[in-house]
Amino acid sequence: MTQAVGRGDAIAAGGLLVVTLLFGGGSRLFPTYRLVVELAAVLALAWFAWRSWQRPQGWPTWVAVALLTSTILMLLVQLIPLPSPVWQALPGREDAAAVYAAADASDRAAPLSLNPAGTRSSIAFFIVPFAMFVVALRSGADVRRLLLQLIAGFAILNGLLVVLQFQGFPWLTFYYTTSTRPGSGLFANKNHSAVFLVAAMPALAWTIKERWHSAPLATRRWIAAAATGFISLTVFGCLSRAGLALLPIGLLASGMILTSGRPTRRGMALTFGGLAAAAVLLVIVLPQTAVVGRALERFDAGSDLRYQFWPVVVDTTKAYLPFGSGFGTFPEVFAAREPLSIVRPTYVNHAHSDYMEIALEGGVPAIVILAGFLIWFCAVAALRLRACRWGSVGFAPVVIAVAGVLELILHSLLDYPLRTLALAGLAAMYCAVLAAPPSALDLEPPRRYRQKVRRTAR
Repeated sequence: MTQAVGRGDAIAAGGLLVVTLLFGGGSRLFPTYRLVVELAAVLALAWFAWRSWQRPQGWPTWVAVALLTSTILMLLVQLIPLPSPVWQALPGREDAAAVYAAADASDRAAPLSLNPAGTRSSIAFFIVPFAMFVVALRSGADVRRLLLQLIAGFAILNGLLVVLQFQGFPWLTFYYTTSTRPGSGLFANKNHSAVFLVAAMPALAWTIKERWHSAPLATRRWIAAAATGFISLTVFGCLSRAGLALLPIGLLASGMILTSGRPTRRGMALTFGGLAAAAVLLVIVLPQTAVVGRALERFDAGSDLRYQFWPVVVDTTKAYLPFGSGFGTFPEVFAAREPLSIVRPTYVNHAHSDYMEIALEGGVPAIVILAGFLIWFCAVAALRLRACRWGSVGFAPVVIAVAGVLELILHSLLDYPLRTLALAGLAAMYCAVLAAPPSALDLEPPRRYRQKVRRTAR
């Protein structure tokens, strides 16, 4: 029975991650893909609900569950109908009140959210990262390591798609629109594709080095270093400034994994020498190529439109404080206050800063929850890194998770990666790795190194 349950956990967790990464890289223009991911999340949650509830262990898990619960409650509260005098007294509701008055419906009850349908859509979206966190947390350390291997496989798949798309195979684009550019890979947005590659890069290095036992360790290190270099090149192919800026974090985390595990001095020298050679290649040789040159030219681009509409977002946020306009309302709320000087044929679908958009839509409650998450991440990351010794079994998964979440947090400053189901699910899975209490095995070196130490002692 225990073996069957463990197999069921692996199928539920692995299936949800595969579906999320395969169909969750799109946007609102692809509702069918999104529906498939949300249904998979509901099924995965149903499996673990059938298995009965498990009490969280340790304060990192308790705090994470409290943050998730608070987020769900905040979203639900935004849908509760309020009496007409109450919601009309809320800041920023003047235009909506005028519309109701013109329609002779001044006494109509309305929720806090100015777009209830958008808020309900946000709740459905949030089911996916919520399910991914619960599934990964409940599945156990072995299944979480399996999930990291799946992420490594998708990193290779995404990188190959980026290369093929640049070679003139547009039909390999999963989410083709008029704005789709080569380098998007499994995603509709090339920036999201790049940040996924960077966040998955350490998982690929770890999978080759630690989980592929048929080759000698030195050989596995070299192959892992070569795979890391390939992913680095595909990040350039995404033509994403954010991906290039975050690439050093992915390379540093991969280097920590490749050099962990008590290697010999010769192995350490070879590994660091390979990383130094890769750095020289990236800095000196690659900028001379056409693709890399195009990527670097984007750093010299003129004024970015987001710098023009960010002041409008800030002013709009102030107008709706302290409760916000409601999640899923940004496009309509921004369009109502957008000055004619920055109006374009296209519309602004997001604030291009998750933090700004969260503050506008959720107000003070959302800001408090966001601050709580950032504090939780910093505290738990420091705790786990300190607890897992260099070269222990649990060291690499913690490094992968810390680097991945950090990259997504930084990318959220200038973009909206967590508005994509695939990256939101990835972040939730990494958070589950950090929230899960380490076992005694996670704090010990791998078995082959313990055997080597015993032989040396004799």
